[in-house]
Amino acid sequence: MLYSLDDGASWIAAGASAAPATIGTIAVVAEAAPAVLTDRAGAFEVVLVRGDMSLADADAAGLDAGANLAMAGGELIQFGRATPLGGGRWRLTQLLRGRRGTETAIGTQAPGDGFVLISADSVRTIDLPVAAIGGAVWVMASGVGDAVPVETRLVLAGASVLPPSPVGLRATITADGGATLGWTRRSRAGWRWIDGGDVPLGEGGEAYAVTVLTGAGVTRLVETTAPVATLSAAERVAGAVRVEVRQRGDFGVSLPAVLMV
Repeated sequence: MLYSLDDGASWIAAGASAAPATIGTIAVVAEAAPAVLTDRAGAFEVVLVRGDMSLADADAAGLDAGANLAMAGGELIQFGRATPLGGGRWRLTQLLRGRRGTETAIGTQAPGDGFVLISADSVRTIDLPVAAIGGAVWVMASGVGDAVPVETRLVLAGASVLPPSPVGLRATITADGGATLGWTRRSRAGWRWIDGGDVPLGEGGEAYAVTVLTGAGVTRLVETTAPVATLSAAERVAGAVRVEVRQRGDFGVSLPAVLMV
């Protein structure tokens, strides 16, 4: 595998994977569902590219350990049940949605989007410089016996180093007609749920950018180092207020958590 950061003018070796990946396309898209609960109603149907490729079930312990993690379009999912339908087609149910901070991609898939099973022996991680965020990378790969390598291009959004968006954005109306806002931070260094302790910050410091858009069309930006902000009664008088909260990280800001107050 090779990659290029200068539109193919030069190429850098990235090593090889140990096994071919299980890949295919989405034939039937599961409807959107919350990321905080097991989706027992939705189902993806995928068509694998080769008949000798297969998928397997995973129990609760396996899912907790990270089994059956897959990229479906732009969303990372896990599935507990894989039912063969014949002809390389599989039905995936008992879904865990929006894994690893990809909940904004829930429900965005379309038939024909890619499906890739993420497994340690078939995935190659490329350690790119942070300065490449926002630019494009070309990747070239070939399998044993391939006469012509395949190439693809993507723009680096920095999703692996940016903090996930905050969760639990909430508002408490105050006696004067204003509101107190609160939320819960997340961290890419703390996906595991450990009883009795908070997740590690994973950044050089805790900071948030809060954008307030009033019903009157006035925008206000608030910078804070604590998971709290306020709305005044005057900001609420013109109707619903849109609040967007982004966590600031060492390499950029998260996607927004949004609340209408």
